[in-house]
Amino acid sequence: MKRFLPVALVAASLLAAPDAGAVIPEKGSIAVFAGIGPAIPFEGDYDIGFQLEGGGEYYFSNVFAVRATIAYARVGTSVSGSDATVGGLEASAVYGGRRGDWAPFVLGGFGIHTVDPPGEGPSQRLGAHFGAGTEYYLDRRTALTGQLTGRFIGSTGGRASSLLNLTFGVKYHF
Repeated sequence: MKRFLPVALVAASLLAAPDAGAVIPEKGSIAVFAGIGPAIPFEGDYDIGFQLEGGGEYYFSNVFAVRATIAYARVGTSVSGSDATVGGLEASAVYGGRRGDWAPFVLGGFGIHTVDPPGEGPSQRLGAHFGAGTEYYLDRRTALTGQLTGRFIGSTGGRASSLLNLTFGVKYHF
C-alpha cells in the first residue's frame, strides 16, 4: 500500500494536468492585454519615466498573431522642468512558441505617435518598433507578461523621441 500511494498521486496529477496543446492559443482566437513599466528615453536630456499600454491580439495560427496597441509614455526632462509625453497607436506582427507554461515571442511593426516635448506643440510621427518578451501561463486563459520594446519615433523639437520600454502585465485569452 505504501508503494501504491506515490504512484497513484503521480498518475492522478498527470491525468488532471491540462494538455499543453489545449493552452496554446488556437487559430481565430483573440486576447486582450495591459501592461505598465519604465520608459527609458534615448535622449540624454530626458529622465526615465513610465509607460502604460493596452491592446488586443488576433491569432492566425497558434504561433502567429497581429496585435493592436494603445500606449502612453511620460518622461521627465531637465531642460524646461516639464514632462514630455508620447502617445501611440501601433500595429504589430507577433511570432511566438510554447515551452510548457512559458511562451516566448518576438514582435515588430509600425505606429503613429503623438509626441509632445516641453516647449513645443504636439506633433504626429510615424515610427517603428521591435521587441521580445515572454508570457507565463497561470492557467489556460491567463498569463503574466514581460516585454522589452524599442520604439524608434524620430526627433521632435530638436530632441530624439525614441524610447526603450520594459513592460510587465497580464493577458487574457478568450
